[in-house]
This record gives sequence, structure tokens and C-alpha cells, in this order.
Amino acid sequence: TLGYSRDNARMDFWPHTTHIVGKDILRFHAVYWPAFLMSLGLPLPKHVAAHGWWTIDGEKMSKSKGNVINPREVANAYGLENFRYFLLREVPFGQDGDYSQKALIERINSELGNGLGNLLSRIVGMSAKYSDYKIDSKDVIKFHKSELD
Repeated sequence: TLGYSRDNARMDFWPHTTHIVGKDILRFHAVYWPAFLMSLGLPLPKHVAAHGWWTIDGEKMSKSKGNVINPREVANAYGLENFRYFLLREVPFGQDGDYSQKALIERINSELGNGLGNLLSRIVGMSAKYSDYKIDSKDVIKFHKSELD
């Protein structure tokens, strides 16, 4: 579809830097696909990373089992950024992760609501007390040069 061997103008749409694949097809992408690329004289991927599965109650999500969630519905119900945060925070890359609505709500409430909410409240309170709600970065280099370096 990109025109390989006929029109290479669109081959840049298929970069060879990183391939992110499901763990169940890692062998194909780490062994066979590079062999195919080598036989064609094409560049190999620099990294191949395999991600885990999302599970529900320890079972792999599957349309045939009917235990899938609709990510759009979850994002609409809880907010897209909250859902993204949950997905990235819940599972170390490469491992399986268990989804539950309870875990989503707990993470939103504890980390985003309590943790970040508390931080925001303290910043607003301190900005009122010490700077009449005016926060700027004009002296950041003067006072925090070593941290910036």
C-alpha cells in the first residue's frame, strides 16, 4: 500500500526505528520480520518492544469471551486524561495489567484527586500568601541554576 518497489516516495511513512508489538507475536517481529527485511536490503528496526495484555480479573480481554471494555466509553465517563493516566500508571511496560473500574476510580481519587489536588491547593494558598496570586519565572535562573543544569 505504500508503493514498495514501485514508488518509494511514501516509504518514509514506515519508519524502521521502533516496533511496538504484542507479546504473542514477538517471535515473528524479532526473528522472521528482520530476516525478510535483510533479504530485501531494507533497514532493520532499532528496537522491538513487546507490550503485555490487559486483563479483567486475571483473564485476557477477548471479544469472543465478551469481556472487553470500550475505551471511548470509559474516557467519556471518567475523562480522557484520567483514563490515560490510569493506563500508563497501572502497568509497567511489557507486563500484563488488570483493568477494573474500582482500580480506575481508586487511582483517580487517590493520586489525581488527593495527591495532585493537594499540591495544587498548596500552590494556590502559598501564591496568595506570599505573592498576591502572581507567580512568574523571571528569577528562576538566578535561584535554581544548579537544578536547571
